Amino acid sequence: MARTVLAPAQSWAVAFILALAPLTGPASGAQPQATQCSPHGLAGVPASRQKQVREFQQRVEAGPFYKELLRRLGKPKGCDVKLDGENIALSYVFQHNARLDARVDPSIEYSEQQAQFRGLNGKEALALLKESEKDSFGRDGCGIDWDHPEEELPEESSGSRATVFRGSACNCQARVAYQGNSVVALVLSSAC
Repeated sequence: MARTVLAPAQSWAVAFILALAPLTGPASGAQPQATQCSPHGLAGVPASRQKQVREFQQRVEAGPFYKELLRRLGKPKGCDVKLDGENIALSYVFQHNARLDARVDPSIEYSEQQAQFRGLNGKEALALLKESEKDSFGRDGCGIDWDHPEEELPEESSGSRATVFRGSACNCQARVAYQGNSVVALVLSSAC
């Protein structure tokens, strides 16, 4: 099952540029349903393509990133879809400027999910990424080496950084983006 993820340079740059407000909303015990949000942007799209979007949306909403955002912040305030050829890009906006962006391009077997929110510590972020790897790629995951991360720092002094974990299959990688000592984004991507 494919999950969307940003290109390495793009995902880390986007995650770090964002200055997100701290999340202090109440946790919600709600469980995800078939579709929590009806995306805008499907008017005039053929029924077969709408079906692909709904199937992708269901996979995203059944995944660990979405479930964590739902648990912490409740249902999304809105969602949107963008279609370009075979590409599908879904965006969910939650309270406190939290968001989940998911993209898939079946033609190059590319997938990415990026969750932007505050409130996780490094250990929780790593656990959520590991759960997402298994959810996306099965019990054995995509060969991510969790024991040998790389640190990436931006060229300018912005206080942001990323811890990157690389996999052995399909250019798979996981990222934890930090602003100072606070986790601000999680990214899981692959391209075969």
